[in-house]
Amino acid sequence: MQLNNFYKTYGKRLSLSIFSLFCFLTSVFAQKGGQRVDWQQQIDFEQNRIDISDGDLDSAIAIGNETQNAFAFKVYITMINDLQEDFKTVGNNQVDQYARAFFEILKRVNRQDIPHVSFNQKAFLLVHKLSTLNNSQKELELLKNDVKSGVFISDIINLKPYAVEYWTYAARFYPFDVLNKFKNLAYTPLGTKVILQVAKIDPISIKQYINSNHMIDRVIKNSKDSTMVLIKLIAQTYGTQSKAYALLDPISKKQITFAKAESISQDEKQFYRKLIELRKSENLLANYAVEKELENLAMSRILEINLRHDGTDAFRFAPVDNDNAYEIYSTIVYSEEEIFTSSFLGLYKRMSDKKTEKSGYNFLEKVGFNKFRVFLKQCAGYNKIDDFLNTMNDSQQNALISRFVSGLYNYGGDLGPAVDVADTYGSLENEKVKAIFIKTIKKELRKCITDQNEHGMKIYGLLLKLTGGDPTEYTSNYNYNIPALDGLTSAEMFPDGKHIQQHFFFDDEDGEAAFNNWLGLYPSNIYKKEDKGNYVIFKTISGKKMEIYANKPHTEIQGREDLRTYFESIGRFPDLIVHRGHSYYIENTIENMHFSNKIAILGSCGGYQNISKAMENAMDVQIVSTKQVGTMVVNSVLILEITDIIRSGKDLVWLDVWKQVSVKLQNNPQFKEYIPPYKNLGAKFIRAYNDL
Repeated sequence: MQLNNFYKTYGKRLSLSIFSLFCFLTSVFAQKGGQRVDWQQQIDFEQNRIDISDGDLDSAIAIGNETQNAFAFKVYITMINDLQEDFKTVGNNQVDQYARAFFEILKRVNRQDIPHVSFNQKAFLLVHKLSTLNNSQKELELLKNDVKSGVFISDIINLKPYAVEYWTYAARFYPFDVLNKFKNLAYTPLGTKVILQVAKIDPISIKQYINSNHMIDRVIKNSKDSTMVLIKLIAQTYGTQSKAYALLDPISKKQITFAKAESISQDEKQFYRKLIELRKSENLLANYAVEKELENLAMSRILEINLRHDGTDAFRFAPVDNDNAYEIYSTIVYSEEEIFTSSFLGLYKRMSDKKTEKSGYNFLEKVGFNKFRVFLKQCAGYNKIDDFLNTMNDSQQNALISRFVSGLYNYGGDLGPAVDVADTYGSLENEKVKAIFIKTIKKELRKCITDQNEHGMKIYGLLLKLTGGDPTEYTSNYNYNIPALDGLTSAEMFPDGKHIQQHFFFDDEDGEAAFNNWLGLYPSNIYKKEDKGNYVIFKTISGKKMEIYANKPHTEIQGREDLRTYFESIGRFPDLIVHRGHSYYIENTIENMHFSNKIAILGSCGGYQNISKAMENAMDVQIVSTKQVGTMVVNSVLILEITDIIRSGKDLVWLDVWKQVSVKLQNNPQFKEYIPPYKNLGAKFIRAYNDL
C-alpha cells in the first residue's frame, strides 16, 4: 500500500527488523506529536508487515504451495483491503474507532500466526459482518456461534452495545482467555463488569491475581459484589492454593461453611463426591472450576488404573473399589483422552454392577446427563451401546437419542457435541438406533431452516450427509461436500522434491523408551544419521530424498525450539508429523503444526478441541488417531510402513496401508484401536464445516 514505493526505492537493503521499526516509529511519532492518527494508514503498515514476512513486499504471501499462497493472498491482501472499505461506511462517526480496533487485531497476527490462514479468515469474516450488518441481535447470534473468533477480535466487540452480554457468554467457554483480554482494561466500566462475570464462572483464574498489585487485584479488593467478597475471604483464610474456590456455590447458598469447604477440598474422596453432586445442577456458581477439578481427579484415577494394566483385575481396579456407580461414571467420561479399552470395559462392568437404577436412562437422569454425549460415544466405540440401550424401554431410547442429537448449535461454536454425534453414528451397527438418529437429524435440520439458524443448518446438513442422506432436499443454501481423506499422492508428499518428517518426543520414561526404539527403525544402508545435539536427523541415501527429524526427549523443549528455528530459517516445514507421547502432551505438538503438514499421526489426541486446533494450524492435514493410548509395537510398524511407501515414490492410500499393517501385525487387536483418516468422521465433519 503506501509503503510499497518506499520499499521498492530502497530494495532489500531495508531489513525486516528495520522495516518493522520504521512502521512502529511512524505510528508513535504521529501520536506523540499530537497529530490525528490515520488508522487506515496504520492498517496499511500492519498489512505490509505481514506481506514482508516472506522477505518481499510484493502484495503476495508465500507460505507454501500455489494453492496455499493464493489463500493467504485472499485473506491478508484482499480481505484486509475490503475491510478498510467496510470501515468507511460505518455510521455514528465510528470510522476511526473501527479502523483503530482492527489495527489492534492485526498487531496480534505475529510471524508464527501468519500460516494459520483459516483461523484468521474466520476472524476477518466476522469483523466484516460486525461492521456491515447493523443488527445487534444478528451480530450477537453470530458471535455466540463462534466464541473463539470473537475472543480474538475483542477490540471490535468492545465497541458494541452488547459487549457485556457477549463476554459473559464467552467466559462460560474460555474464562482464562477472556480474563487475559481485560487485564489492561480492568479499571474501565466494561472491564470491571467482565472481570466480575469471570469470577462467577472460574474463580480459579481470578485467584492468581490476589495480592499481586495487578490492576485486577485492585478490582477484586474494591469490589462489593458478594461472589468477589467470598473469593477474597477464601484467599485471606486459606490462601490462593486452596481448592475450596470450586465450592463457591454451596458456600454462597450457606449450605456449607468456609471451614467445611476447605476440609472437603483436602479430602480427595469427599471432594470428588461433592463435585459430582454439584455438577448435576445448572447455572452453577464456579461451574468452570468444578469442571476442571473433576477432570483432574478423574484423570489421576484412570492413570493409576492404566498403570496397573498388567495386574489382576482385583488389583487393577482397586482405586475405584469404594466408588459408587456415579463416581465410576465420572471417571469414565472425564478421562476420554487417556482411558484404555480394557480400562473402559472394566469400569463399565463395575458401574453397571453398582448402579441401582435398572434403566440406563434413569441412571443418566441421576447424574444430570453430565457429559452423556461423551459416554454414549465411548459406549459405541467400545461396543457397549446396545448393552446400555437395552436397559431402557423404547420410549426412553427415543428420548435419549433425541436429546443426544438435538440442540448441537447451542455450544458457542464448539463443534465437539456434533463431532461426538458423528463419531457415535460411525460406530453404530443397530439399524433401529440408526433410524432414530436420522429421524432426529432431519427434524433438527427442518427446525434450523425455519429459524434461519445458519450455524444449525451447517451442522445438521453435514450430519445428514454423513449418515447417507441428502440435505439439498431440504435447503440449497450450502454445498455439503464431505472430503474423502482417503490418501495422498506422492507429489503432494514431495512438494519441492524432498519429503520432511518431524517426530515429537517427551521427557519422561515412556518418551525415552519410545525414542530409543525409534532410533532403530532406520537401517544404515538406507539412512544416514546426524546428531545435532538437541535433535537428530535421518537422511535417505537411497530412494527418494527424505529428511526425518526428532528432538531428544531429555532436551525436549530446546530441541523443539531448535527445530522450529531451523525450519523457519529455511522457509520449509514438515510434510508429516508424529506425536510420540501421552495425550496430555498433545498441545505441544499441535502448537508446532504448520500449514505445510499433510499428515499428522497424533495418537489419542483428546477429541474435538485438539483435532479442530490441528486442522486450524494445518488446513489440509489428514489425521491418524487412536481410540486409546497408542502402543510402541503398533506405532513402529505403522510409521515405518507409511515412511517406506513415501520413500518408494508410491501414492499413499490409507485403505491399502491399513491392510498391509494388519498383515504385518498378524491382526494385533491393539491395531483395531487406530483410526485412519477416511474413517475419522469427526475430522471429516470439521473439515467439511470449515469449508462451508
